[in-house]
Amino acid sequence: MRTFSIFFLGFTLLAVSALAEEAPPIWMKEGPNLTNRLASFEIPIKVVATKLYVEVEVGGKPRRFVVDTGSPSMIDTKLSKELGLKVVGNNRGIDAHGVVIESEIVQASFRIGDVDFQKVPMITADFSAFEITKSFIGDGVLGSELFPLGVWQFDLQNAVLRFNTDLKKLSHVSNAMKLKLYQYGYPYMPIFDVKFAKRAHSKAMFDTGSPTFFAISSADLAGTRKADGIGRTISGYGSPGGSLGGQAPDAEQLQVELKTLSIRNLKLGRVSAVRRELSPSLIGARLLEHFVVTLDSRSGDAYFKKYFNGPFARPSFGFTLGFNNSISIAVVWKKSPAEATGLRPGMELTSINGVEIEFTSEGIRRAIAAMAGQEIDLAWKDGSAKLTRKTHILLE
Repeated sequence: MRTFSIFFLGFTLLAVSALAEEAPPIWMKEGPNLTNRLASFEIPIKVVATKLYVEVEVGGKPRRFVVDTGSPSMIDTKLSKELGLKVVGNNRGIDAHGVVIESEIVQASFRIGDVDFQKVPMITADFSAFEITKSFIGDGVLGSELFPLGVWQFDLQNAVLRFNTDLKKLSHVSNAMKLKLYQYGYPYMPIFDVKFAKRAHSKAMFDTGSPTFFAISSADLAGTRKADGIGRTISGYGSPGGSLGGQAPDAEQLQVELKTLSIRNLKLGRVSAVRRELSPSLIGARLLEHFVVTLDSRSGDAYFKKYFNGPFARPSFGFTLGFNNSISIAVVWKKSPAEATGLRPGMELTSINGVEIEFTSEGIRRAIAAMAGQEIDLAWKDGSAKLTRKTHILLE
């Protein structure tokens, strides 16, 4: 049984690479596929902290899955074993922080709406074994290798995910901006041309697993600086997040103002972006708060229909939460309400909005929901503070 190389960029963001000189494994040839040539569904999407959740019927029961355009499909290891899914391969990879991750590849069949998907290759991961992944991910991930089966439409204006094998039957397409969509082999992650400045061009992945408007790679950031495409910047310090290998170590963080970002010929203008060390740059989930996005991998086209004209930045408390056996402060940004109140990376919280911290799935969900408010009350061992969101300093 062949082993493939898997690179974990985040909780669910992965890129799979098979050795170019070897023939594709049988499981890549067998699926995924549809039981019916003509198929469609429209199902509700629930958005929690930019994560997109849908109901998927697996093993005859409804399950909670994340939709992640920057990841192959995945399934919880415990659920896979309960269902007796066929193991078709192995993978061995390194997460974003250098931790080696080993797992199996299985084949699964499931139903979304009234559409049956067969022989979907899915990477197993121990989501249910850890409170944070159990809370953030649920039972699995719907990933990008499903895209060639039809047209996928993300419509957060109406809180629905649509799929259709016939593009003409979908709304929000005829009067949308049509863009070139690239794919570079399995698992068919969506890639777009981006322009940062007159002499700064690159490509970026559309990744609904990235909780940002845009995440610019260090390489693209360097080129954009040289082309005078960067405006204001804000520095911070702390852990940028976690992966299947655990929480990332504390480090310097950076937010930048992209002066004139375009996705091919779709001009966005000023956009708040975070720096990420790895390539490629990422078009994040927050862009769905402005556009209905339709992906037609078969024709190599995508459609962006704008429905909200607000700025590409959000008011902020100036900190993020960390989840590593406790709920703590992960990153603190300079010139923010969080810095002004004395919050520091690594501080463990004892309560949020007057509710005692519990490191359980429900406690994590409460903490995430609290971060969506206009104000938040925090308490820790030696103090407490009430914070109010501040207009994003990059776009003031």
